[in-house]
Amino acid sequence: MKKKRVLDLLNILLIIGMLISLFLVYEHFSISASKFCTFGASLDCGIVNKSPYANLDGFSYLLTIDFGLPLPLIDISSTNFFFDLITSNAFLGFLALLFILVIRYARYKNKKFLFFSQGSTKKWVIGILIFGVIYGFYLLLIQHFILKTYCIFCLALDLILILSLITAIKRKDEI
Repeated sequence: MKKKRVLDLLNILLIIGMLISLFLVYEHFSISASKFCTFGASLDCGIVNKSPYANLDGFSYLLTIDFGLPLPLIDISSTNFFFDLITSNAFLGFLALLFILVIRYARYKNKKFLFFSQGSTKKWVIGILIFGVIYGFYLLLIQHFILKTYCIFCLALDLILILSLITAIKRKDEI
């Protein structure tokens, strides 16, 4: 019973994380910032989600513009809607959480999914979650030191990633 409860907790966390990610995708592409998650100057999802750091291109922006390094500015997200979508942090976060859910489901059904063996699922889940937590920490630093405002949903997603990682690590056997 305890195994099923932990599996259910991880699934619930992943689904909540995907829902938050979808809201952040909506917020990123909305014409104006939502009043729903604006709580003054220090908590403003609109500023965070509409900043150049809301996409993978943000890393290039950080190095080139903020740090002044003589590197070419990579800006593929402004090419068109498709590139903006596939490089947005929120959409990539959604895909990562969905991917974890799918490989866990395949493991639960004892089916092979892509190149994942039955014994490697836990390593992949933990690895993806570790990367997500590290990337979330990078984005938290961007919010704190550069944007000087926070997105409450981004912080909630970071918390979901941390709790998911702890839950996955606590499992003694395969996820």
